[in-house]
Amino acid sequence: MATYFVRKDSRGDYYWVLRSDKNYKIVTMSSESYESKAGALHSIEWTKLNAKDAGFKDETV
Repeated sequence: MATYFVRKDSRGDYYWVLRSDKNYKIVTMSSESYESKAGALHSIEWTKLNAKDAGFKDETV
């Protein structure tokens, strides 16, 4: 499993990280910062809703 964490950057904007519950390493993080905590939380919900069925494409070939 993994857990989302909302954090603040040096400018006071919000972003999130998804951290492994097993080894506590960051798996992924938001690609942008948000002016509001609600914006970061909305991004988490969007990711949870849309990423569960995400496909995979190998672009190294």
